[in-house]
Amino acid sequence: MNIILQHFDGELRPLDKLSIENIKTYAEKIGAEYRLITGRPFRKHLTSPCQKVYLIDKEFDDYDDVLMLDIDMFVTKDMNENVFDVPGIGLYTDTQKRLHSRLAQMYPLQASLFSPYWGGAIYKLDRESRIKLRGGLGGNESWMNAYNKSYTYEDEGIMHTLAFKTGFGPKNPYMDNKWCQCSFLPNPEKAGFIHIRTKITPSGPKREKIENYNELVNKGTI
Repeated sequence: MNIILQHFDGELRPLDKLSIENIKTYAEKIGAEYRLITGRPFRKHLTSPCQKVYLIDKEFDDYDDVLMLDIDMFVTKDMNENVFDVPGIGLYTDTQKRLHSRLAQMYPLQASLFSPYWGGAIYKLDRESRIKLRGGLGGNESWMNAYNKSYTYEDEGIMHTLAFKTGFGPKNPYMDNKWCQCSFLPNPEKAGFIHIRTKITPSGPKREKIENYNELVNKGTI
């Protein structure tokens, strides 16, 4: 059995609720369970995004695969593929490559270009991988403090350092970009999951995420 998770810490906003219903419907379609994780179950002192690392907790060891999605992710209307059948763990575009390189330079004792790095909007891990990464937890966890600030790696940094600490190096660490396509990129109808962003085009301008969502709905993409 597989499960799709989303996380939110606080009062749900309109777009969050829409995402939850969209992802729930998709989970039912592919025969997976769904659960919304709330609060700070991973490490209470860490920022809200860091709580997504909870997907590797032993609570989910009965599941074959666990998928954690951001709460502004949506499945496209005509997408019939089962995400659990596709290879890869997470996203690695030019943005992640840049962040990965900078992180390895900043913290060479807990980061490396030879360990995988994933964008924080989507993680898909099988049981063996989750247990392997979990082996990097415990003891002195002060290294997490480097990521405990908004827009400073957060869950992405923690997941990368866990991969670094445990020597985790899967054969297929990265998913096709269509499984986490930013809403401002062309041909959104060809995506699997769309990540709603504030930008209207890659170079801007910006507007509220709900407006970009509504445009995609009006176009029949979501």
